[in-house]
Amino acid sequence: MKWLLFVSLLLSGPASLQLAFASDGPAPNNARQWLDSMSGALQALNYDGTFVYLHDGKLEAMRIVHEATPGGEKERLIALTGSAREVLRDEKVVTCIMPDNKSVMVGQSRPRQPFPEVPEDLGSLSPYYQLRDTGEDRIAGLMTRVIDITPRDQYRYGYRFWVDTTNFMLLKFELKDVDGTAIEQVMFTDLKVGERISPATLEPSLTGEGYNWFRQEGGGDAPAVTSSAWTVALLPAGFKMTDSQRRRVRQGGEHAEHMVFTDGLATVSVYVEKMQANQKEFTGLSNRGAMNAYGAVLGDHQVTVVGEVPAATVQSVAHSVSRRQ
Repeated sequence: MKWLLFVSLLLSGPASLQLAFASDGPAPNNARQWLDSMSGALQALNYDGTFVYLHDGKLEAMRIVHEATPGGEKERLIALTGSAREVLRDEKVVTCIMPDNKSVMVGQSRPRQPFPEVPEDLGSLSPYYQLRDTGEDRIAGLMTRVIDITPRDQYRYGYRFWVDTTNFMLLKFELKDVDGTAIEQVMFTDLKVGERISPATLEPSLTGEGYNWFRQEGGGDAPAVTSSAWTVALLPAGFKMTDSQRRRVRQGGEHAEHMVFTDGLATVSVYVEKMQANQKEFTGLSNRGAMNAYGAVLGDHQVTVVGEVPAATVQSVAHSVSRRQ
């Protein structure tokens, strides 16, 4: 699942920039413009590249193929090390093929968010993050511009981007802990940009034949919550609710309430689920790389807070969940 979370991070981009990006336009002259140009390039350009992903002390190699057309985007992500995992994505469906457990997961594509979930109005981040152009650096023999996004408190991570000065593609990315230590790192080792994408390169090499297929619940089975029975009293400054739905998180279980909060970059999910008779409680902190989760029990309900944020954030949010009076 952590691998799939990374996929969504890498492939995110603002819908408003689809096919409107022009790599031959004027060069950006500040940090915000560099980030805008990078987001547009990731979505609106054709590219085929190999990159390494460092997380949890492990190094993985992957290939990504991306095609932008008037009808939308198509993407294929292939694991080159470890299990032969593949993810295929278009404007409507995400398909994840995982041979280890002989399963295929099919879900609906979520609405596009700026990379990585950066709001189109980057000025809205200024109370919570500092955006800074730190100068030039060379990655894989190419000149890049280095852009830092540094949090102003301990409740969110920092980001560093190395952006190609020619076509504005992201060549390297780091997610940083509150002390500045890199938690995760992505770097392209080979990248072809702007060339025609062969249809065959977007087809899976794994058919999924004989696998178990799981389909994500559609909108009809995940109703929006208009009046929640639960409230979150303590959120870090700038976090606002962007979604609230009821969805089934375990087979045979009741629908859990799922609330999503974001400051424009960082996102926190809060799940409140009625405990089942044989359900094991989850309490305390659990983490994997940059992803932290904190569990607490309120009466007969399990509360779980998950996010790519520091441990202190999920813990404080979990302890502030209560029934609405």
